[in-house]
Amino acid sequence: MFKHLSLSCLLLAMMVPTSALAAPKGPKVGKVVSVVDLAVKSTGSCAEDATWDAVKVNSAVRQQDCYKTGDGGSVGLQLNGKAENLLTIGENSVVNINEYVEKNEDGFAIKTSIQKGYMGFKVEKNKGHEVYFGTGTAAASIRGTEGAIGGNNTTVFAGLKNGALWVSDSQSGDSLVIGEGETVIGKGSFAVLKLKSSGDVNFAKILNTLIADSTLSLDDLKAAAVSADSAYQESLAANASAQSQAVAEKVEEAPSLKVPQIKYSSYDSLRCVANVSVSDIQKGTEARLSAVMDGTPISEVGVKRNMSNRLKLRSGVHEYEFVVENEAGRNSVKKTLGCYPMKPFSVKVFGPNPELVQIPPAPPEVEDVIMKTLQFQIRLPEYDPSFLNKVTVRQNGKVILQERLSQIQNLDYQIPVELSRGHKNRFDIEVIHKSGYAVKTHKVYEVNK
Repeated sequence: MFKHLSLSCLLLAMMVPTSALAAPKGPKVGKVVSVVDLAVKSTGSCAEDATWDAVKVNSAVRQQDCYKTGDGGSVGLQLNGKAENLLTIGENSVVNINEYVEKNEDGFAIKTSIQKGYMGFKVEKNKGHEVYFGTGTAAASIRGTEGAIGGNNTTVFAGLKNGALWVSDSQSGDSLVIGEGETVIGKGSFAVLKLKSSGDVNFAKILNTLIADSTLSLDDLKAAAVSADSAYQESLAANASAQSQAVAEKVEEAPSLKVPQIKYSSYDSLRCVANVSVSDIQKGTEARLSAVMDGTPISEVGVKRNMSNRLKLRSGVHEYEFVVENEAGRNSVKKTLGCYPMKPFSVKVFGPNPELVQIPPAPPEVEDVIMKTLQFQIRLPEYDPSFLNKVTVRQNGKVILQERLSQIQNLDYQIPVELSRGHKNRFDIEVIHKSGYAVKTHKVYEVNK
């Protein structure tokens, strides 16, 4: 029998004590992208008497949030703003988001505690992401992989579709690494199995049911897992065959049904819409037209005739796929588009304006060089330099800095400038947004004679 691993204890110890008062919100981790009832969330505690609220799609996921699901329930959590980073909490599970740390521009580290049940994970590779899992009996970690993990107070299991996973038990300190297509079951010791269903979150539900039977030994669990793997693969094959048969019957019933076509024509970066045309929609039939942004569906409409359509875009630069499909098949077109709705912004110039510079003249034999740092900040609502078209700085009418498009890498500028003594030194700053909205301001330095 396992005792709690020190890492698991550490994760659990980080939870906020139960309180009737609402716990403060922790830093944002990501957002909820899917919910199947029953699913509820509490902030700061996983205790039964904590305050639980229904989980909503697009709601924020924060550090110290605890998620609980019932029969048939599940919650999909997107991390780091990318569809490639997803945690899926299975039914009858309790999972706490203990800690989340941004490591660099793209990478993150997250620690979770599976207090009951199981969860699936999918984390993009080669980004340095680290995901740690604590259960009542073991700890595990992954870096860029896809699979599932679960456990209770006596047993743990984990399976991988790809990548690698490290797992350690808390009593002996033994640890091992499993790879693609492998499943590990731990109960007193580890057993590694090569299963076709390894890492499948639906198969994880079956394993979670098996380990709930405390009368089964590790050998019993191994045999049951192998048998369940065979049965699950047979059910997948049967379902695939039934679906193929259903499609074949539909095609047979309507042999003239055509696959609809889609063509991209243009887009409006200010109004945030793309224009596509759909064709080969036959009379009396309907196709589905959808927009997918960075791998996540954002809209879907029914189309009953050949026509042009306007699809909404989201602010910023994204990879879009516009898809039209019916029972006969699908066609799509991909485009990287930038949407820049017109929003007012400002430019903050630091220091007094005009600014009097009191510097004694240099001795006759020394060059009289007067240097200052022109400092200003571009305050965009999105705080994203990719929304800018051009930044220009002029000194007394002469251009001393000009950046365009991808050259603009930040919003805070500190520019060394040389001033002339005895008259006004005027610096004009112009910032143009990709929407065409422009802001002009200036700074004047007066140097004593």
